[in-house]
Amino acid sequence: MTMFSRLLYSGIAGALLLASVLLMAVAVSRTFTGFRTGEGALDTMLDGIGLVIIAVAVADVGKFLFEEEVIADRELRRPAEARGSLTKFMTIIIVALSLESLVLITKAARDKPADILFPALLMLVAVAALVGLGLFQRLSHRVTAAIPDDAEDDEERPDKPVKGKLQRRPRRAAEVEA
Repeated sequence: MTMFSRLLYSGIAGALLLASVLLMAVAVSRTFTGFRTGEGALDTMLDGIGLVIIAVAVADVGKFLFEEEVIADRELRRPAEARGSLTKFMTIIIVALSLESLVLITKAARDKPADILFPALLMLVAVAALVGLGLFQRLSHRVTAAIPDDAEDDEERPDKPVKGKLQRRPRRAAEVEA
């Protein structure tokens, strides 16, 4: 990875982390103001929780970008690495969707129970994303199991030839008894 790419991703991750901290500061400020004035304390607290959930999701995305693009300093070469990265990213999104829908359901149930349909649909979207991620994991695991590892990994496997010789793999207890 070039130095420009590392700097670019570091800047993006830093901006996301800064935005996350600012969102949390706004959440604390609004909640404190709501409690101090006594007007709509529960509503401001629920709004604050929603802002903190979004802030945590934004911070997680920034951390994910920094870890994957700056610290790891690698291209995704193997399908298992890509699957792991996508799973981490989608997990962040699914958790944020689920928590935000719970906050919105609580607010709608308190204020206008008739408005609970849209938060419930958001929860349904989070569940569908979770099911989709599970399906992706299952299908991609089957595919990646059929793909051989990189050449570097082949040298570490005992049943592959090394320097023109085939190494014997250790026998399992069931093979010895038979």
